[in-house]
Amino acid sequence: MLPRRALPLALASLTGLLASSCTKYELALHENAPPSAFAPLPADAARICVLRPHGVASLVPAVVRDNGRLVGMTKGPSYFCYLAEPGFHTVLTRYGDDIDAKLGSDALVDATLTAEPGGHYFLHHDVSAILTLSVKWVAPTRANEMIAECDYAELVEVPSNESLPAPGEIVRAARPQ
Repeated sequence: MLPRRALPLALASLTGLLASSCTKYELALHENAPPSAFAPLPADAARICVLRPHGVASLVPAVVRDNGRLVGMTKGPSYFCYLAEPGFHTVLTRYGDDIDAKLGSDALVDATLTAEPGGHYFLHHDVSAILTLSVKWVAPTRANEMIAECDYAELVEVPSNESLPAPGEIVRAARPQ
């Protein structure tokens, strides 16, 4: 039996553990990226990779959308890549699981980019501050170091109201208003 003052701490820890692992998004992690992840680019595309080389908060998912289109997720030390149309992109990450979203304790963080044809861009999901996510674009040499610490994350299941990214899909750039 726990002492009376230890009960709230134990309940908070259990709630945190359960909350950090509840999501309708599922990943398959692979030691190596599929050949298409770094294949030559189509003439009308850029490549964006999202990198999370941290074991901290490894159960907390970070679902990523580009201009509203679901493109992938990081969880634990992982990364993924996708194709993007040249032009303006807003990459929005929701950091937290379904319970966090219901409680309003998830975080939304965005980064913007104007992609050039043939460009390669790397967005770092920095969770080293444990309960927070910050994002920043990093240089290819730094990105390669981070990728070496990660598994490739393939999104394999999503909620019924969403669709998985199609292989080779090129995410559209935002249109001028």
